[in-house]
Amino acid sequence: MRKQLMLLSALLLLSCPIFAQDESSEEEGSSGGMAGAGDLLFEVTGTPFDGSSLLNFSEFRARYFITEEMAVRLGMDMDLNNNQQTPDVVINDSEWNLMPGFEYHFINEGSFRSYAAGDLMIGQRIASRKSSTGPTVLGATSVPNNPASFVGGRGYTQFGGRVSIGAEYFFGERFYVGGEIGFQYVRRNNKEVFVDGESFQAPTSTSFGYLNTTNVLKIGFRFLTF
Repeated sequence: MRKQLMLLSALLLLSCPIFAQDESSEEEGSSGGMAGAGDLLFEVTGTPFDGSSLLNFSEFRARYFITEEMAVRLGMDMDLNNNQQTPDVVINDSEWNLMPGFEYHFINEGSFRSYAAGDLMIGQRIASRKSSTGPTVLGATSVPNNPASFVGGRGYTQFGGRVSIGAEYFFGERFYVGGEIGFQYVRRNNKEVFVDGESFQAPTSTSFGYLNTTNVLKIGFRFLTF
């Protein structure tokens, strides 16, 4: 929750001086308020009313329009979690993901537009359980029972791809809201698990695909025009 509020607050703070600009000085942007060639935009995405927060944060994304119809983008998310559960146990469960991609926009009337997008996906999860009185585990956040059992909180590296469709609506020259839904496929390589320095479970791999609904709401603004 704290990470979500910090990102949304940063977005609003960056937006304030931009909204204060006179609209008549922004004629270089696209007609109808839509983004155009040379525009740099920032946005946050998430799923509303999922869990205990108003917006379950998914990605922070930068977008740059090459032409009015085509844009490149880079999405990212990061969760650094180093938690001392007891005086003698520290759990590290940190994750990052990068999603470079491309958008093709269908030109529409007014301030509404729709688009199709494709992204590559690269990510990593770093997991460990360090203890001064019990087992120390590298490659997972839990103490495994036997080499053949499921290990909770497994560290991994992953890569994959995503195809999406989306829509957005511009309010004036700067601010916009929208949504996106897509299908993604991931290849995940689970890390080898060590207990007290000894190899306990070998690396494993898995592949899976699913409908991605974590970006069904996005809020953004045009930051600069080059």
